Amino acid sequence: MPPKYSREITQPIVMGDSLKEQFRTSPCEIACPAGNPVQKLAALVEKGDFAEALRYLYAKNPFPGMTGRTCPHFCQSSCNRNKKDGCVRTRELERAAVDFGGNVPIFTRRPATGKRVSVIGGGPAGLTSAYFLSLLGHDVTVYEAAPLLGGMPRHAVPAFRLPRDVVDREVGRVLACGVHARVNTAVGRDISFAAIRAASDAVIVATGAPVEKVMEIPGAEYALKGVDLLHRTALGQRPALGNRVVVIGGGGTACDCASTARRLGAEQVEIFYRRAEQDMPAPLEDIAQARAEGVAIRTCRVVKEIRAENGVVTGVVCHDVRDCQKDAEGRMTCAIVPGSEQFHACDSVIFAVGMATDLAFLDGEDVQRTSRGWIVTSAGQAASMEGVFAAGDVASGPASIAQAIGQGRKAAFGVHAYLTGEQSRVYAINADNAIEACDELGADRPPHVVEFEEIYGVAQYADCAPVEQGPLRPLSLEECHPGYTREQAMAEAARCFHCGHCKQCGTCVADCPGYVLGMRENNGEERPEVLHGDECWHCANCRTSCPCGAIAFTFPLFMQV
Repeated sequence: MPPKYSREITQPIVMGDSLKEQFRTSPCEIACPAGNPVQKLAALVEKGDFAEALRYLYAKNPFPGMTGRTCPHFCQSSCNRNKKDGCVRTRELERAAVDFGGNVPIFTRRPATGKRVSVIGGGPAGLTSAYFLSLLGHDVTVYEAAPLLGGMPRHAVPAFRLPRDVVDREVGRVLACGVHARVNTAVGRDISFAAIRAASDAVIVATGAPVEKVMEIPGAEYALKGVDLLHRTALGQRPALGNRVVVIGGGGTACDCASTARRLGAEQVEIFYRRAEQDMPAPLEDIAQARAEGVAIRTCRVVKEIRAENGVVTGVVCHDVRDCQKDAEGRMTCAIVPGSEQFHACDSVIFAVGMATDLAFLDGEDVQRTSRGWIVTSAGQAASMEGVFAAGDVASGPASIAQAIGQGRKAAFGVHAYLTGEQSRVYAINADNAIEACDELGADRPPHVVEFEEIYGVAQYADCAPVEQGPLRPLSLEECHPGYTREQAMAEAARCFHCGHCKQCGTCVADCPGYVLGMRENNGEERPEVLHGDECWHCANCRTSCPCGAIAFTFPLFMQV
């Protein structure tokens, strides 16, 4: 058979990872837990169409301003261009779409279904569920214990990393879709779970992991909790930390606490992490920022005791460690280096060692949980109790904002199928700017993920290092990363290989010796098509010259010898 092209999407896809017209795709899109249309984003930003790029993002993710600043960018780690000259900076492109996309119209709400859905938790997972359920026509109410919606992005991510106006704007967009909210309402205190369940056709639990873990070591009661510190700072408080601060942990929260401590006046701030630096879960940019702001990072070191006099911290007792391993329950154990005990003087100790769920309001309810307290869910995020679903950290354990968004969207469509019976492999935004079931666009098999070695035409790309945004503003109380300019974003987007998606360049047409292929207009644009399929020689010139790896062949039986 003649070549077949894997095409880029031409309408925003809301749900559906397997598309008939896109049977090949890139590692970056597969890696994105929020489901962002990474390559469509790059294609539109390259053209300077930031508003349309933002519209495609909103079809999958109501919070691109948040993820464009705080995501650990799983996509960039998986980018095929890493094997040439450095990954495409997709996170910066996402932020640029928000910064320059303007006021994109809100999607049209479907006709009311008459079904009522309650969402417990007003963080990224809960608000994402509410966003899509409201657009699908359901009556949605979010119950949030805090005075403001937004969850961890609002209360625990420092404003110098994520400005509050970005959170306000994106939360406001969710509410503008018709979502109702009851803040200062803690389930189990102000209203019972049973009452919510009785008044709803379905319930989504998305309460996250609000309980901070503490180390079970002598003197732990003298330590500060990292997320609590960040929350208090976000409210305008300035906790007294002293001049010397030790932060225990290796994730993004640890880096945020360290950078916040520097802004609060501490001159000597150190992060203690029990494993090697390459094992730190914090994004590399966060580690680099911490160092640029004068934070020292001490790896392979574990704190065994916090010492205090008259209730005031004087320092920590620590040891060097080696051979850190996880046990069957996922707990880390580390071998202490004999004779390495040392006393390290400091004025404050901050724990940033993880979070846990708080599901006391479900005690006595028939909701199955794991040994670590997370709600067990199906592929559609359904819990064991009829009509109850769960999404985000409460279902997966502490993860990223992007993962919470992806699970929130899955939960919304799981609830929608449960309430209406509508089942579709694909949902897309139609010409009326509303969500529409488009099962005919779906494929029965997941797409093939194109690896770097399969892009035979990669030599057509000149070496071009990633575009660097403006310089970091260390210790600034304003946003510390300036982001791309329009021109920088367009230049960076042009570096995308578009792995597995035809970018309509026409290279295959120029290299076809039998004139089997040609350019043909489609929706106002010219794209390569098979014009004379019966004359195809199956020489594969088109495939070997394609700079995207977007062409597949099925060879005739008489050639399969």
